[in-house]
Amino acid sequence: MKIGLIDFDGKIPNLALMKLSAYYKAMGCQVEIAEPQKHYDKVYCSVLFTWNRGKAEKLADEHKDIEFGGTGWDIHKTLPDEIESCRPDYDLYSAHYLEKRTKGIMTRDAKIKKVDALLNMGIGFTSRGCIRSCRFCFVPLKEGTFRQVGEIKDIINPRSNVITMLDNNFTADPLMIEKCQEIKERGLIVDLTQGIDVRLITDEKAKALAEINHLRSVHYAWDLMKHEDSIFKGIAQLSKQIKPYKHLCFMLVGFDTTFEEDMYRLWKIHELKVSPYVMVYNKNQKNDIRLKHFARWVNSRIYKVCSFDKYEPWVKDKNEQMSLFV
Repeated sequence: MKIGLIDFDGKIPNLALMKLSAYYKAMGCQVEIAEPQKHYDKVYCSVLFTWNRGKAEKLADEHKDIEFGGTGWDIHKTLPDEIESCRPDYDLYSAHYLEKRTKGIMTRDAKIKKVDALLNMGIGFTSRGCIRSCRFCFVPLKEGTFRQVGEIKDIINPRSNVITMLDNNFTADPLMIEKCQEIKERGLIVDLTQGIDVRLITDEKAKALAEINHLRSVHYAWDLMKHEDSIFKGIAQLSKQIKPYKHLCFMLVGFDTTFEEDMYRLWKIHELKVSPYVMVYNKNQKNDIRLKHFARWVNSRIYKVCSFDKYEPWVKDKNEQMSLFV
């Protein structure tokens, strides 16, 4: 059998597809990232983001026997146990494929370095689920309650000392400090992709995080105004061990805050010398022009040199909108 795998909208290698690849290769099948216009006996497509579902559906016209999965397709769909238990096939992705998908402004050398890191890193979960029940988050519905599902050694790629942990709430893990110790002892570099819940930071947890090598900044989120005190307390605890310039704070906008509250959070984070990063809530991505401009203004660091009311792209769009009602 020839198996084709489609990573529809991921930015990093897809764990589920790599497990599917390992499973079918063990059965003697030919497995590869699907190429357009090429025949396969079975095709699997992973869709991560709900807004891409309609685009992905069109692939059914090209592939007769195609099965869709991923959070963006069906939040309840999971891999069968016999596939979930497989170690990922780290040979599925090629450097050429990842290079084509790697976007952003960077030098050729920087791009090659990033692709090399993606190609050779280990990836997986040591825990799933979350102790929170945030209304804007799909994790409680998809993953359920917090539980252990693996160990650090289970997600190491022999080709690299870099691991990407997909754990939903690492700071809620009772074994967090022990896992950090293992990461340190193994000399691993870790990327905590889902960030940390800074409200749960203690001096001991901050110290454990400070003692391991991070692939990028330590990141967390301030999503709602009611969490201000606990967020600030956690940042203060973390900053004793990891300097604020090494932090990144995500800000959810367009969900349950006003624009004035969004602007307030930005400047409070800036005062702490922490870098902010704006995430526009899914349902408002296309509808709220001001929030889209706000995100670009913040994430491009333009807020440091220009006030929002003088940010030209926003001023232009705002004036065009106003002219429609004159």
